[in-house]
Amino acid sequence: MIMRYFDSITDFEQTKKRYRKLALQLHPDVGGSPSEFQQLQKEYQVVLLNLQQSKDIKTPNTNNEIVSELGKLAKSLLKTQIPQQYLKHRMDKSKTPLERNLYSGIIKFLNELQ
Repeated sequence: MIMRYFDSITDFEQTKKRYRKLALQLHPDVGGSPSEFQQLQKEYQVVLLNLQQSKDIKTPNTNNEIVSELGKLAKSLLKTQIPQQYLKHRMDKSKTPLERNLYSGIIKFLNELQ
C-alpha cells in the first residue's frame, strides 16, 4: 500500500498527531472528500498495525533484559543473605511451630542455592 498521509512515520505519537491534523482537514463535514477521508482511515489502521507489530518484536528482548537484571539482583541478595536474615527474623517472631518450620525450610533452601 502506498502511503500518502503517513509516509516516514516512526512512532505512535507522530501517528496520532498526524491523524488528528489530517482528520480535521479531510473530514467530509468540513469540506473534505469522503474517498480521501476513507483513504486516511485505511492508512491510519495500517500504520498502527505495523507500529504495534514492530513493538511486539522488540518486547521479548526488553523482557529478557529485565529478567536478567532481576536474576543478578536475586543472586546479589542471596550472596549477602538479606532474604535469609529477614526470614530468620520472621522465624524468631513466629507464634506457631508450623510458621517456624516453614521459615526454617525456606532459609535452608535459599542457603543451598548459593
